[in-house]
Amino acid sequence: MDLVLVAAYLFPFLFLAVFIGRINTRFVLFILWGFIAAVPAYFLEQFLFSAAQNEIPGMLASLTISPVVEEFFKALPLIIIALAARRQQDRDIFLYAMASGIGFAIIETGLLVSPDPLVILIHSFSTALMHGCTCGIIGYGIVVAGHFDRRAFPALIFGFFTLAVTVHAIYNTLGTVFFGLAGICIDLVFPALLFFALLVCYQIDLFTLFSRHTVS
Repeated sequence: MDLVLVAAYLFPFLFLAVFIGRINTRFVLFILWGFIAAVPAYFLEQFLFSAAQNEIPGMLASLTISPVVEEFFKALPLIIIALAARRQQDRDIFLYAMASGIGFAIIETGLLVSPDPLVILIHSFSTALMHGCTCGIIGYGIVVAGHFDRRAFPALIFGFFTLAVTVHAIYNTLGTVFFGLAGICIDLVFPALLFFALLVCYQIDLFTLFSRHTVS
């Protein structure tokens, strides 16, 4: 059991290290931000759950409140950097977003109470990818917004934030609907597909693509 718990905490770090290929101070800071962001997100969610319990059923509240609160806190430093007009490489933004999301997921795994070590291990892998990717969606929004007039930035970021929240809510919904082997398969496949889809998106220069269609 102890070895499984250690693996559950270390696996997201190892994945990030292999994927990034290098670990520098900025990536570590984003991981640490993910750790920190999980704390206010947790307490704010509990407060909002309590405030909404008479108006919204408990399960529905977890599908609506949690994605909004968690995506906001995870992506906050990315948005601040973008508002400060500091240009970053597209790949770096994706890696920062993944680091923040994975840091958040590690703390979330620590709050999971389950007697089944396999559940903890699967949850660690699944949520690490999911949190990293949904934050990556917002990062991708920052990449896209960087090619447009600054006045369009709020609308574009809000749109990608809404997309990230929606994907997060879908993941949470699937987790409440499917159990057993089906639930395990979804937990493993859904975040992996999302991750590879984001990798493809980050490789496409959308601004150039749209410009060509506009000219033609």
